[in-house]
Amino acid sequence: MMAKNENSEEQVDVVVECVLVYSPGDPESRERVVHAILAWAEEHPDEWDAFQARCQQRHEAPA
Repeated sequence: MMAKNENSEEQVDVVVECVLVYSPGDPESRERVVHAILAWAEEHPDEWDAFQARCQQRHEAPA
């Protein structure tokens, strides 16, 4: 049995997608997500740079 704070990669992916893509836009929730992402980015600058580059490419890709 998994410990309370251990989540499978699939579970984490579902939550991340839900929060970042399908969130109804509650400003308080969004602000907490932004702060968590910024904290992670400060701890992992190389991963953050790669993540930003991938997101930028997807954003600029023709729909």
